[in-house]
Amino acid sequence: MPVSTGTNEDAINQDTITSIAQETHYPLPVVKEVYDAEFARLKADARITDYLVLFAARRTRDTLLATHPRAPQ
Repeated sequence: MPVSTGTNEDAINQDTITSIAQETHYPLPVVKEVYDAEFARLKADARITDYLVLFAARRTRDTLLATHPRAPQ
């Protein structure tokens, strides 16, 4: 789980996780696990943390969509 610097960061992370879960149709716990891992990995090496949520969200979404079976169109 990412180390939090405050409740505002927690709220932003939760909103991001919820949004990705709705967009990808994955269960919330699965999205949270992937997001938390990506966020922690990025945060460990980050010098500037302003865009961590954006990068973690993008990597989470890409990871989930790459493994998600596509429905026929």
